[in-house]
Amino acid sequence: MMKHYNYALGLTWTIILFVVPLPLIQTLAAGLPLAYSDEFQAIYFGAIAYAWMLAAIYLSTRPKWLDRLIGLPDMYLIHGVISIAAIFLAYLHQSQTQSVGWIKTTGDWAYWLLLGLLGYSLLFMAGWLTSRISVIKRIKAWFEPIFRHEVSVWIHRLNLVATVLVFIHVILINYVTAIKPFMIWFYLYSVLTLVTYVWAKYRDSMTYPRATLIKNTEIAENVHELRLKLTTNLELLPGDFVFISFPTIQGLKELHPFSLVNSPTNNNVIQLAIRGDGDFTKALANIPEGTPVRVVGGYGRYQQFLNERSEFTNIVIIAGGVGIVPLLSMMEANANRVISLFYTAHRAEDLLYPEKIMDWQRRGKFQAYQQVGRFVDSEVLRRLPKDFQTNSLFLIGGPSGMMRHWKRVFKKYGVPAGHLYAEEFNW
Repeated sequence: MMKHYNYALGLTWTIILFVVPLPLIQTLAAGLPLAYSDEFQAIYFGAIAYAWMLAAIYLSTRPKWLDRLIGLPDMYLIHGVISIAAIFLAYLHQSQTQSVGWIKTTGDWAYWLLLGLLGYSLLFMAGWLTSRISVIKRIKAWFEPIFRHEVSVWIHRLNLVATVLVFIHVILINYVTAIKPFMIWFYLYSVLTLVTYVWAKYRDSMTYPRATLIKNTEIAENVHELRLKLTTNLELLPGDFVFISFPTIQGLKELHPFSLVNSPTNNNVIQLAIRGDGDFTKALANIPEGTPVRVVGGYGRYQQFLNERSEFTNIVIIAGGVGIVPLLSMMEANANRVISLFYTAHRAEDLLYPEKIMDWQRRGKFQAYQQVGRFVDSEVLRRLPKDFQTNSLFLIGGPSGMMRHWKRVFKKYGVPAGHLYAEEFNW
């Protein structure tokens, strides 16, 4: 059973936290003059912080190979955590070292810029935090009309300016640039990150396939279904999400993630069901058919999660509201498995795609339980397959609080963590 745990996630954390900074620390330790021995620890902190800043920039490019291993939500969580940790180490570095002139100026500018960006990002871009603290969530809602999504994206990119300032800060320090092995690693990391970032931006804006909006319909109150005709095949799996933007419409030019409704087929048409929660999603209701769409993807691990556990035939799906969307394509594509669906919404009219679910009920291996309002834990537990702790996989989609609740419940009743999977769109 141990093989069902995602060791790739732990390995990713280990490499970023320890392996990536190691060459910088080792070369510094071997080459720093003894005259600066009182500042050795603080200098090491600065080097680690820089390595983590570069790793965060790399993760922001959404490397698809890593997404299929650990999932984009966990990738963005690592991005956020190491960014915060880098700023903390930058504080220790700044407070425990002495410098003058442009060395001090560039270091201070970088630190204060990063500190300001940290506060902004925690409020407007760290959904994993705002979903857990209601006060921060309300403050974010107050300011969202001013700091719209595109504005937040561009403000967040000031991290690149801070990183450049740190780069300049380092190359101005004579006793550090004299350590040739360190500078080789320093330049190598910096150039690789720069090339990766520039390539990713070029890829997103120029080389990824585009599509055309062929249908835009309201399927429930404040929920629109977009049908996109792709001009080129994408590597899509059931349960995936794609990033889309509308390059000809002001305010909608930055990429946004949305899940597939339909299982990917050969007709190059994908369906997205989107609730109008923010400035970007609310504007989708007015986009006319025929509008060009930029599409980047696919991303996601729902189907990959099942593929890695092909010996399990029972799948239990817990869905809430619009959180059912990525799971619809999973249910469509995995008709050979026994599926139990537990689906809730605040109102009856918010239960999406009832005709699909009714049709699947006729196929024999599918059982759906739908209701208005949340399920009581005991209701779900008594309807689970026999020996569900060992013979079932659990997929969860919905509000963050709901997903965390069901993870706790299933773990409490003996379901291993490696049998549970959910993707939180909190970024």
